[in-house]
Amino acid sequence: MTSVTRLRPGAVAAIAALLVLLLASCGSPEPETPPGKLFREYTRSTDVKNDRFPSDGGSGEDRISNFAAHYTPEQLQAVLLGATPCDTDAAETDTDYESNTGCPPNSSVSAAARDFTGSEGELFRRSVLVQHEDGALELITLYVAQPPDKSKSAALIDANGETYTGGLEDFRENNDLLGSDDVILTLRDITSVPGEGEIVTVFGHSPPNWRLWFIGGVVTVLVLGLWLTLSRRRRTRTATDAPPD
Repeated sequence: MTSVTRLRPGAVAAIAALLVLLLASCGSPEPETPPGKLFREYTRSTDVKNDRFPSDGGSGEDRISNFAAHYTPEQLQAVLLGATPCDTDAAETDTDYESNTGCPPNSSVSAAARDFTGSEGELFRRSVLVQHEDGALELITLYVAQPPDKSKSAALIDANGETYTGGLEDFRENNDLLGSDDVILTLRDITSVPGEGEIVTVFGHSPPNWRLWFIGGVVTVLVLGLWLTLSRRRRTRTATDAPPD
């Protein structure tokens, strides 16, 4: 008769609890700073590195009043975070934000864009707001390379010419610009042109994915333990069934 090995109820409960814990921890942690709060901090800060709207020595209140005279909050977010076409005829020293996109990009970005889209593709610039661990604010520039065939997915390119074809999560997992303590404000669909969808705050770099290694280790231990249990029972059964001398 074939014997069936059964796990003890305590072992089943322990495994179930472990699986629940692992599933609960699989989601990426979100920053404590919500998008609206970080955006408000930007509107009142007079010390934003690489700011597209420099304060010219005014106070935070002056900055807020100036924004309010020209934009609604929604309009300002759209201008700040939207993707704008690169004007290849513009001089790199021309930094007026609304009349010029600040392009052309550097040679690394241009080469990466040509490699991805060919000579007929379009290149857009996108500003991303970063809050560093010490609270300092900075705008960094990323680029969206869009193929001539609009049905194909666009790619994100950073200032070093690194290309990311998997959207925001690909950038977060693989970029060398930001750390896991930096918080960024951007569109969840970071390659959308000119920009639509949810505005999010996420960490600038994903933490190391140790969970896969941990899960693999747990599975290995469970399989090994089950194999040892079966082997021990098989040896015990064989010894019991053996005829006496």
